[in-house]
Formats: sequence, C-alpha cells, structure tokens
Amino acid sequence: MKKTLYAAVIAVILGVASVAMLTRASYTSKCIDYRCQQIKIPLYLKLLDFFDRHLNYLNLTMGIVDGVTQDQEKVMRIFRWTVDNIRKVPPGMPIVDNHVWHTIIRGYGADDQVSDVFTTLCNYAGLQAFYEYTYAQKGMPGVPLSFVRLGTEWFVFDPYRGIIFVDGNNKLISLDSIKDGAYWQTSGNRQDTDHPDYGIYFTHLRRIKNTGLHRSSIQSPLNRLIFQIKKARQGS
Repeated sequence: MKKTLYAAVIAVILGVASVAMLTRASYTSKCIDYRCQQIKIPLYLKLLDFFDRHLNYLNLTMGIVDGVTQDQEKVMRIFRWTVDNIRKVPPGMPIVDNHVWHTIIRGYGADDQVSDVFTTLCNYAGLQAFYEYTYAQKGMPGVPLSFVRLGTEWFVFDPYRGIIFVDGNNKLISLDSIKDGAYWQTSGNRQDTDHPDYGIYFTHLRRIKNTGLHRSSIQSPLNRLIFQIKKARQGS
C-alpha cells in the first residue's frame, strides 16, 4: 500500500514538474528584410514545431530520393528539386528568415536560404553537407556556396544559381581538384540568374577536413541535442 502511495506521489510530482517545464517561456527568432525579433512562445509549442519540421524534412527527402541508392544521384535529385522549387525572392516580397522548412513552404528565398534548403535535405538523405559564404576579397559581398561530401571528397554547388562544377568530361569535379588547379567549368544555370566569376572566389576556398555540427545538420533531434549539450559545455 505504501509503495503504491509513494509511486502515486512521485508520479504527481513528476507530472507537475513536466507541465511547469513545458509551459515555461521560450523564444524563436524571425527576421523580415534582415530586421530580427524574438518571439515568445511556450516550450511545448517550440518542441512540437521542431518535431513537426523534422518529420516533414524526412517525408520530403524520402520522396525526392525514392528508389535511389547512389549518393551522387541523391545529391543531383535534391539539387534539381531545390532549383525547381525554391525560387528567387519575387519583386516586392519580403525576405523572411526563420526556419528552413518555412523557406520550403514559401517556395522562394535569398541565396543563402536556397543553399540552406539544399544542404539540409542532403543531410536528411544521409550525406554530409553544409554551406558557407566565400569571399573574393575582404570587404566585398560574399557568395554562399554549398559543399557535399561524396565518398572521401567534397564537391561544390551553387543551387541558388543552378550551377554545378564539372571537369572536361562533364563529370562533377571535387573541391580538392579545383584547389589543385585542375580544369573546371560550370554546368547548368537558372535562366533568370546571372552567376559571378567563380574563379576569383575559388582561390579563397578552404580545404575541408572536419565540418562538425552546423545549421544544416542540426535540424534532426539527435544532432540538435548533441549540439545543445556541446554549446552548454562551452558556455560553462
């Protein structure tokens, strides 16, 4: 009888503690035309939204790469889907930046957001991928480029402009080959988007060793948990 009573008391205490924790205030950020604000929401809603996005990423990615076994074909399918479905920001429309999934829903985004969509979906397909800005020179605007690992090598993509980088045989050329001075050329292009002189940017590309966790890879629950734990340790 006492054990049952103790168990009931503990269950009530844990229940009250869980409700108190899940209803406490949390925050999410939203930027419109690069003006950002913090929006207050209860923690349970933030968690529900997070898992909703996670499941949608999974469902979308599985549909894009359905039946594909080769990693390179997976990348090209995701690249093609991104180019076809995430357009440039239409004239007069705001640049909205909150979550990658919301960019997918809107169907348009800025150059970095398109790379964000591409690399996030690549991660959900089981590939290492991330994006970062590359600069021709200090003080000048950068170009966000996407990087995907295939086998032991990294490859460069510009999904916003619909550009891939290939060798003389029209095969994807690796980042290390570009850095070593091998011949490369662009392939593909959005009809409504000019592309820069990539050569002046490629001279500043770094050789990739270890990417660690980053925005494109922490949309899944496990990686987000690991990321938050590491972040907490670094802050302590």
